[in-house]
Amino acid sequence: MPPVPTPARRPYVALPLLWAAFMLLLTLTPSRDMPDTPAWTLLSFDTAAHAAVFGVMAALAWFSLRRQRRWPLLAQQAALAVLVGCVAFGGLIEILQYVMAQGRHAEWSDLISDGIGALVALVPITFLARYRPLAAWV
Repeated sequence: MPPVPTPARRPYVALPLLWAAFMLLLTLTPSRDMPDTPAWTLLSFDTAAHAAVFGVMAALAWFSLRRQRRWPLLAQQAALAVLVGCVAFGGLIEILQYVMAQGRHAEWSDLISDGIGALVALVPITFLARYRPLAAWV
């Protein structure tokens, strides 16, 4: 029987799960209930928002996976697992938007910006975690 996580380690699992629930709420809200978004000329607000929320999701999930001790290989390969998980979660959201009649639309550009947002968050985190003085916080 696997050991029960210590109280200090338990909250780390909740962080990415709560953020994922928040993301589902944001992305599956009917379009008529959403506020108007500004029209940016260089980058659409929707694309930037997808990248930002998936960047936060990737950082929280990476931190959580690195802190867990139940699956050591998963802790070692946290960046790859999180990137794959974020893209899969983004794909699930796009499928749900497609099948639900909420006025939302599935778009490939959203899925691409989800992956880019996760990658942009994971690259510096993984790089910084390799240095000993900074590795204490991961």
